[in-house]
Amino acid sequence: MTDRRPLSRGRLAAFSLVTVVAFVGVAELGLRLVGVEGAPDRTTTWFSDHILNPPLWNEVESEALPGVSWMARGQAHHFKPFPAEKPPGSFRVAVFGGSAAHGYGTLEPGAFPHRVEQLLQLQYPAVDVQVINMGTIAWSSQQLLWGARELSKMPGWDLVLVYSGHNELLELSSWKSYMEPGEHKRFTKTLLLHQRLEGSRLFAAGRRLFGTKPVAAGTSDEHKDPGLSTGFIGPHEGLDPIPARVLDQYGAVPPEERAKMGPLEREYAARTYTHNIGKLVDIFRGLDVPVVIMNPAPNDYHDPAAFPRTGKKGERFHALMEQAEAKAGSHEAEPLLREALALFDSPEAYFALAQNLGTQAKQSEREEYYREARRWAEYPNRVVPEVTEAILDFEGRAGVLAVLDIEEHFRRQNEARIVDYTLVYDHCHPSVEGSFLIAGEVAKAVAGKLDALGEPTDVDVDAWVERRRREPLERTDEDPRLWEWSGLTYDPSMNDPIYIADNQGDWEAIRERHEAAVAAPEPTAMDWLWAGNSRFYGYEVDEALQAWAEARRLDPALCLAWANEAYALRSIGARERATQAAKQATSCDPSNAEYAAESALLKRLP
Repeated sequence: MTDRRPLSRGRLAAFSLVTVVAFVGVAELGLRLVGVEGAPDRTTTWFSDHILNPPLWNEVESEALPGVSWMARGQAHHFKPFPAEKPPGSFRVAVFGGSAAHGYGTLEPGAFPHRVEQLLQLQYPAVDVQVINMGTIAWSSQQLLWGARELSKMPGWDLVLVYSGHNELLELSSWKSYMEPGEHKRFTKTLLLHQRLEGSRLFAAGRRLFGTKPVAAGTSDEHKDPGLSTGFIGPHEGLDPIPARVLDQYGAVPPEERAKMGPLEREYAARTYTHNIGKLVDIFRGLDVPVVIMNPAPNDYHDPAAFPRTGKKGERFHALMEQAEAKAGSHEAEPLLREALALFDSPEAYFALAQNLGTQAKQSEREEYYREARRWAEYPNRVVPEVTEAILDFEGRAGVLAVLDIEEHFRRQNEARIVDYTLVYDHCHPSVEGSFLIAGEVAKAVAGKLDALGEPTDVDVDAWVERRRREPLERTDEDPRLWEWSGLTYDPSMNDPIYIADNQGDWEAIRERHEAAVAAPEPTAMDWLWAGNSRFYGYEVDEALQAWAEARRLDPALCLAWANEAYALRSIGARERATQAAKQATSCDPSNAEYAAESALLKRLP
């Protein structure tokens, strides 16, 4: 009988490893065969409007127009009412993104999705172009993925536009205010690990069995378990939704002690964007709906947020920054700022250096330092370079019709290649001018590539953009045309129009002002026209129709009341009534080209 020698440690380790791998593979295959799904999409609730009160939208039935219904927002969207069922002869586009797509600062007509609709309608006069603005304040790719799944349940979409990237770090930015740096780092790594393992059925089953579940709202333990160990924050498939976290329950970390935004966090942002938008593209690819992805433009001149630095290095850093500020604009400031950057990758030092180089006419170096300022900003409300790279990497992916670098397009508008307040009116939201530029790039990207649209008519897109982008700036008062009313106001003492802030109640104030005007004794026809406009964008379409009718009763020569009604009725799919209203508008003012174009479009439609 031959003696058997014991396995060497190396062979024993290899055998054990092979056994474990085989067991994991068999378990994974078995779970797949029995129908176990991977981990559900992750969503978050760091902002009060994030998927706390679904649905994505609500259907409203008209009382004044039998058989007509339209969609009203269910989240903090910005779309105008649109038909619940896609009308024949129409081309329907969905726009996804955060507040930069939403058009924060303007009403729906001032945002770039509306300008896309206008330009495509001009290029393709035989179809009814409907661009639905699903952009929502503070949405990142996680919310976009949820919205895409909901949107895909409604048939009839022809194109999807994605203008997103600014908000990919908002969640981590929120949590670092309430987590110690070490905890924040572990949390970020946990999110990345779960993202890698999301497709594993074994991981999903284990997480369902052993993972920490979010605590139901209203219980005594509501604030004891934020679910950070497993990344469960917000509603998930099979779990009860929980409200947005009351973060101050955790106690804020002093700013100087907070986790700093660095390579790990930016890796999370880039990978999360790729992960979620990749899924979004696949969803629409499965429906044969092409996607256009855009790299959003930041404002270089927006001063980045930074935290105080501590210790001896921190003292030296702040001393250098103070000395540089005292010498701002001179050659003496530059070496001080470079010395400060040798101590820390500081957003305020990068920003100050870029500003200083500008005053010295060193334009070629400024762009790099503005980009670095954005990369290291502690409150990341602009797209960071890593996310830009992730966006541009979608070029050539199946299901992606085009990738548009809007940042680069904005930079090419001036020799210094700086994006300033001309095109981005604050830190990340396109101005009225910038919105026209975006629309032009979209129109050129899709021209001749979509069978549902056919071949475009001969329209000089660049000339249209250059002409139209100046119009809002040349006005001195609000535009009462329903399809042009942006909500911008004008002050003779200011060079630029005044934007509105949704979260400060500006829209509600506008609505209240218009309703107060028509409730006052002897309201004018224009008071009623304005009330109709605000009611329409407040999804009160029946009430808007009543307001425009009253405007015409008071002033039969107010042709715009008919034109606004025609546009509103076409928007909700009531084409027969819209055709009648458009005919009345052209009869009232035969010389008005816009009225004639609307009437001609309605006559062409099925």
